[in-house]
Amino acid sequence: MSAKVSTQEIHRYLREQILLLDLPPGARLREERVAEHFGVSRTPVREVLFRLEFEGLVEITSGAGARVSHLDPKSLRDTWAVRLRLAEMVGDFVRLPAPPAILGDVQKMRETLDEIRETREIRALGALYNRFHEAMLGLVGNRPLARIHDLLYVQTARVWMQFLPEMDLDREIGVMAEELDETLVALAGTSGSELARIRADHMRRLLRRYERVSSIGVISA
Repeated sequence: MSAKVSTQEIHRYLREQILLLDLPPGARLREERVAEHFGVSRTPVREVLFRLEFEGLVEITSGAGARVSHLDPKSLRDTWAVRLRLAEMVGDFVRLPAPPAILGDVQKMRETLDEIRETREIRALGALYNRFHEAMLGLVGNRPLARIHDLLYVQTARVWMQFLPEMDLDREIGVMAEELDETLVALAGTSGSELARIRADHMRRLLRRYERVSSIGVISA
């Protein structure tokens, strides 16, 4: 790794590793090993770990260091409830029609999803959904709202990856294809409320599918 790697890049890499369960709950994050991997001092690594702790992805204990946090069912229910309400609010701050770059990126995601339908790679599906989240985040004109939206997303994103092996993969791919298709139509329009409706609707449907394989339960909103 280059010594010029930024703190932001380290954060992005570790966050993705956690969200895709490459670093599972309970995994230890040793500052010295991460610093060696990126060719940096331990100071920027420590900054990244504190940021991941703030995001709820890492737990730091005096004398024990940093570990990937475990998923807490009650916290997840509370976070999902806020995410649903926030998803409806985001529509008021979305800029449409979407810029060509974002529209093109989502179109590429749709093509990639067809490839995943053939390879059936769960990790690739999770990575694609993270990309979709980032693309939608780029449409939110209110930066404080975007930061909150992102924070709540990362606190719940691991649930899907955790339960995907127990869920109907073909159905999950099909539902995501439906969401991407609906989103592409909305992105070309001018209604932020329609885009928000699509996102909130698919979040509720996902919660109902979770109910079949977990104890999280459906959250009404």
